[in-house]
Amino acid sequence: MNKQIEQLREKATKLCAARGVTVHPYGQAWWLTGDGINRVVTDLAGLCHSDIEPLPHAMR
Repeated sequence: MNKQIEQLREKATKLCAARGVTVHPYGQAWWLTGDGINRVVTDLAGLCHSDIEPLPHAMR
């Protein structure tokens, strides 16, 4: 089970790198930063493309 989770985390890290998203350890979570991305996730395992899409900008 742990090996599968580690494989999912590695896959998510590669996905982030391919999109230009940097993964930073943030306490017991992960901080994802990049162009239009600034969010914290509890685990990288299970991360998908839609999780690292830039959020739409809205004018106020």
